[in-house]
Amino acid sequence: MAATSTSALSFAEWSTDSQLNDSLCRLYAKYLTDNGYVHAVDVPEDFDHASFLSRFGEFRPGPSGKLIDDVTPEAGMDDVYYGGNRRPLLPHTEGYEFAGLPPRYLALWCVTPPAGEGGETTLMDTAPVLAGLSEQTRHVLRTQRLAFHGSAGLRRRGLDQHASHPMLTSVDGLTVLRFSSNNVDLDGVNAAVSAFLNRTTEMFESAHLAIRYQRNDLLHWDNWRLLHSRTAFEDPRRHLKRVQISYSSDVAKGTI
Repeated sequence: MAATSTSALSFAEWSTDSQLNDSLCRLYAKYLTDNGYVHAVDVPEDFDHASFLSRFGEFRPGPSGKLIDDVTPEAGMDDVYYGGNRRPLLPHTEGYEFAGLPPRYLALWCVTPPAGEGGETTLMDTAPVLAGLSEQTRHVLRTQRLAFHGSAGLRRRGLDQHASHPMLTSVDGLTVLRFSSNNVDLDGVNAAVSAFLNRTTEMFESAHLAIRYQRNDLLHWDNWRLLHSRTAFEDPRRHLKRVQISYSSDVAKGTI
């Protein structure tokens, strides 16, 4: 059973009033820091999602090569594990297969919500999970390198990215979690790694938040901290926009 969102924030009052907008932005940033995500609702039709999100760092190209991806079901891709179809996704962080740092933030906004059941983005905060690890397990997760690779759908599209990383690293005192329930080679790895993956994936089933979209809704989360996935859906009209936002030390220091 999904948990209840604690970071829903109404943007109904967003306007040209800079003082009001500044107040909303401060609350938005607090939700993002405290809870790891924000779900902006009641977003006006003329709201510029991309411009607003650009204050959190530079956008990095997505699978399409564009800075802003369209997330819609692609024809002929329902037979593979892939974000561009209508099948469910397993818990993961984005960019585990990148050679460098994964995106600090991910954000989705809704152009056309799906009719009928499904199509929710699901999230789980891993901060409590990581805080409860033993020192021995934490050491293994920081030292055991894993071979991550892109999904079958990305490989079909010619994006055969792969990289070797520990599951846990640190940047400027911030913990970076790289996590994939299925696109990782576990042959020969320490049993503590497999146990952590299995336990966390199972925990996701009962502890996740399920975000149901309305038009113009904005969902923005800390990709180094939260796992995400998606429920299956049928409506081929479901259309989201997605940006991946690179790490900015200025944002981390609270100077933006």
